[in-house]
Amino acid sequence: MALRILYPGDRNTLSTLAAGAFTRQNFGAAGGTSTRITEDTPDGALGGMVAKYSGNYEVDVSDNHTAVGIFINDAAGSPFENTPAVASGKSPMMTSHGSYETDVYETRNEADAADLVYAAGAKLYVSDFGLLTTEAVSDLVGIVAKAPSATDPFLGFDSALI
Repeated sequence: MALRILYPGDRNTLSTLAAGAFTRQNFGAAGGTSTRITEDTPDGALGGMVAKYSGNYEVDVSDNHTAVGIFINDAAGSPFENTPAVASGKSPMMTSHGSYETDVYETRNEADAADLVYAAGAKLYVSDFGLLTTEAVSDLVGIVAKAPSATDPFLGFDSALI
């Protein structure tokens, strides 16, 4: 999963990652309704997921509709590649206004009863699974700048985080 930084806000590496940010189950997990997450998706925080504070200078994947930033990298890293989050216990996140694209977002509503539609100008919120959604379940965290399509699955958005 990825977060593309088009116009960066503030990068924040102050906080450490909570243990759950490395181990949280993504595929097949209770509350997970995104068809963008497959059985090949690693566990833990993913680039493009929303972060929340879980302790003093400690962050985890948001599970309560709150947001402090967007994770830039997967916490587990990529196999056979550099894994700085595992080595340092930290993962960078974007914590202010900026323009980004991500390929991980909700595709169904939280009740798993309807598909979500993304259109330019739509408001973005945080799902209880730590993903961006158009379902108004939290404070506003962004605006859709580019809708995903079958040929380009990346969701473009401008962050409203301050």
